[in-house]
Amino acid sequence: MNAKIMDLGEHIPGGKKWPGWLLKLGEKLLGFHIFNVAHSKIEDDFKNGSQDNFFKLACKHLPLNYALEGLENIPAEGPCVIVSNHPHGMSDGLMIGDIAMKVRSDIRIVVNEFLHCVRGMRPYQITVDVYGGEEAKRANMAGMREILKWLRGGHCLIIFPSGSAASWSKEDGRVIDDPWQENMAAIIRKTGATVVPMHFSGQNGALFQLVTRLCKEKRAALLAREIKRDRRTLHQVRIGKPIPASRLELLETDAALSDFLRLNSMMLRYPATAASHCNEIPRSLAPIDSPLPPEELQQEIDSLPEDEHLLYTHKSTGLQIYTAQGNRIPKLLKEIGIQREIVFRSVGEGSGTSCDMDEYDLFYDHLIMWDPAAHRIAGAYRMGRTDQIVKARGVTGIYNTEFFTIGNEFINYVKNGLEMGRAFITAPYQKHPASLDTLWMGIGRFVLKYPQYRYLYGTVSVSSDYSVRSRALMYEYLKCHCMDKELARHVQAKTPPTGMDLLSEDARLLPKGLADLRLLSSLVSDLEPDGRSIPVLLRQYLRLNGRMVSFNVDSEFGDTLDCLVLVDLHEAPDRLITRYCGKTLKSHAESAGEA
Repeated sequence: MNAKIMDLGEHIPGGKKWPGWLLKLGEKLLGFHIFNVAHSKIEDDFKNGSQDNFFKLACKHLPLNYALEGLENIPAEGPCVIVSNHPHGMSDGLMIGDIAMKVRSDIRIVVNEFLHCVRGMRPYQITVDVYGGEEAKRANMAGMREILKWLRGGHCLIIFPSGSAASWSKEDGRVIDDPWQENMAAIIRKTGATVVPMHFSGQNGALFQLVTRLCKEKRAALLAREIKRDRRTLHQVRIGKPIPASRLELLETDAALSDFLRLNSMMLRYPATAASHCNEIPRSLAPIDSPLPPEELQQEIDSLPEDEHLLYTHKSTGLQIYTAQGNRIPKLLKEIGIQREIVFRSVGEGSGTSCDMDEYDLFYDHLIMWDPAAHRIAGAYRMGRTDQIVKARGVTGIYNTEFFTIGNEFINYVKNGLEMGRAFITAPYQKHPASLDTLWMGIGRFVLKYPQYRYLYGTVSVSSDYSVRSRALMYEYLKCHCMDKELARHVQAKTPPTGMDLLSEDARLLPKGLADLRLLSSLVSDLEPDGRSIPVLLRQYLRLNGRMVSFNVDSEFGDTLDCLVLVDLHEAPDRLITRYCGKTLKSHAESAGEA
């Protein structure tokens, strides 16, 4: 057998004087023996001419087994930093080397001093000391310079930013990563490297966690012992989409960048399956009614006086926005219900009926996006005039009272508001950037025509076709950054979301690490298999400084997450209001005597 790389006699005071049998027993209990035997086999393989790299042989002889997703996300060339959580301390360091070497040979792993004893790793490592205090910080400067030189040479660097194995957190009631070191963020900024997040499943055992609580500096001796446990596990390893340096420029501080990268890594542990796939009982769907003949729809459009009902015509596409109350347009309303159901079902929502219509449609106003060239509906929006509805039908005349218990304080607040909902754009027009813009031009012209309406409110749906992790991320982001806590006191969801929260350690990263809507959009896009971003209407309301009031899950509409949002048009960005209305609404309302 080759010389030991872990000799217990060298790690304890007076160890060389201890009986050999006692040292052997201690090495077996601490896992040193397993690691020494595996490393001896590795060195024998090299002596016999093996062309396999050290990490592959280590995973073979220990053995360490893992199931891998996303290997294609590691760039084959160029400066790259792979960041990962650190649940084990030693096993994940060996597995990550084996994984990275499947794509490129120019890797270096930032490791702590304890792993420096592993001879086979030395050609691949840059050593730092995570326990040595101020003196170690000075010594680590040489390592930092080596890291910068390596990345600037266009190579791949692997970092466990926590610097040490995950440990028990009393606050969270579970084992979590130690704080991620911010100097990693500075390195990434200086080199412009692409970052690839990775996540390993699992955690170290109870004895390791106990020693961590009592004396963290002494737990390194137990890392080899943990390999005994890790050999019996199939580790789940997921690699996220590469993050370009340009995206990281949105994070102004190293602390924010560090939190963002940690969040990218940790989100990989949540289920990637769509929330709709978690339902055990599939919904029964009725066949959708056939669309109405175009000539009948055109006749009803022609019957609407343009000076009263035509709000806007797009100059380049020719799309028109008409408005009318539902009881005035029976054929168009029927077609709206059919097209709604078609569009909503295509994204995992929908009423499941042959035509998505309800009793509210008759007395609500409808914005109709009409294509005069094709004689068909391109999209629509439903609007309820709160003051008129409450006066005529009471609070229960408001559609969203079916899903939320709404207090009088909220109704009084939005009495000069429009309840918005049931928006859709049909498939042929969804890829046209002008389509949504045209709908909002119609909304702007409507508010300009009736300036007493200052507020827009209603639910924005997050479909159950999104993955579990993306829905949880969007839900937590909205709670963290967009809640109107005062108004939320007066609205209660009838079916509030359950089991949709992020783990507490991940939710704490959102205030700094995900403070920009663009970062949320890009992260959701990275997490979704089809690359979709956040719902376009949600993004639109947030651009208008929309505030969240409550959340509800609609089990009758495909288990969508309904986000009740409120927009104060007088507080929305002037550039958007001017675009949609042609002038700032506040000045218009004042001139009309309605401010």
